[in-house]
Amino acid sequence: MWYKMVKSQQEGHEYDEVEIFPSTMNVSHNIHELARKKEQESIMELEKKVDARTEELSSLVQELSSPIIPVLQDILVIPLIGKYNEERLNNLIEKALEELTRLKAKYLLIDLTGIKQVDPYTIHGIQKLIQSIRLIGGQCFIVGVSAELSIQILSSNVNLEGIKSFSNLQQGVEYAVQQNGYELVKKK
Repeated sequence: MWYKMVKSQQEGHEYDEVEIFPSTMNVSHNIHELARKKEQESIMELEKKVDARTEELSSLVQELSSPIIPVLQDILVIPLIGKYNEERLNNLIEKALEELTRLKAKYLLIDLTGIKQVDPYTIHGIQKLIQSIRLIGGQCFIVGVSAELSIQILSSNVNLEGIKSFSNLQQGVEYAVQQNGYELVKKK
């Protein structure tokens, strides 16, 4: 004979209900089968937890990986950090377009200070971001370009002609301020 708990007071039911049925297997085989079944259920439960946690962490990484920072009126900065894959680049472009439109900004400064090495895919992604921003009437500048990074960009054979670039964020912000018709003046 074998049994299965259908309802249990420990699980919140009003009463215990046990289903009893005949078994053609011996006790040893039943115990092994039950152990394998419980093991499989535990594995499936753990896999669900891992998948949920992975999704949660991926969402957090996307949210934190490329913040769009309003610096001054009409000027946004987006610092790029780490490596970019297709999904991350698409999210970056979508987020940049949404924020530029929502904040009615004119200028987007793409800050490459946090990128030490750049692959052709990322450079193409930056080019795609710039083209997308231009299509909605915005202007992009690249800032934070180190000597090493400029060599990598040039050797990738990606055409970034006509795109203003600056070695640091301060220069890019000052240029965008001037383009916007303002002037930064030091107080006396």
